[in-house]
Amino acid sequence: MSTHALHLMHFEGGRALSAFRAQALLGRLQAAVPRITGVSARYVHWVAFDEPPSPDQAGRVGALLSYGEAAEPAAGAERIVVMPRLGTVSPWASKATDIARNCGLPLHRVERVVEYALSLKAGLLSAARPLNADERAAVAALLHDRMTESVAFDREAGRHLFDARAAEPLAHIDVLGAGRPALERANAEFGLALSDDEIDYLVDAFRALGRNPS
Repeated sequence: MSTHALHLMHFEGGRALSAFRAQALLGRLQAAVPRITGVSARYVHWVAFDEPPSPDQAGRVGALLSYGEAAEPAAGAERIVVMPRLGTVSPWASKATDIARNCGLPLHRVERVVEYALSLKAGLLSAARPLNADERAAVAALLHDRMTESVAFDREAGRHLFDARAAEPLAHIDVLGAGRPALERANAEFGLALSDDEIDYLVDAFRALGRNPS
């Protein structure tokens, strides 16, 4: 079903990072971008309805999605949104959608994203500069898993979680022709997170089978 047939709403959620986890993450972020001075995160829920919900239904959905510790406001911070990989349905969404339907709520699907807020060091006489493209890429690499998640820099990108997508064409990795480098390139391109030992094993296995992996 395409998004124009769905009615989308988002609901603010609670805190997604404990103080301990936020402090540990801050150290890794500062190693990549030293001018980051703080990090917090909150859940944001996107809910798709097949029909416009009544005020009562929307209120009940909001109540169901109110859980955990309240998130602190992060005005003026740089935001990075980590969401389930586009074109997939997360395990959390499957369970949460079933729970909502069992509660009598007529929704199509509910998804959850994590919205990170990064505080940046201000200049002596000026406000903090936004992250540049290289800094955003470095931060995004630390905040999401390329195999299972997508990253965006605008909350409204969550709407695309419900886009209808055509199946990707089947691709083959030319291990037989190009050897190990072909699998190394695919590992980087698709975010497969294969270790060196796993790459060696797969190259040997597919050579023994006499075919290329797809």
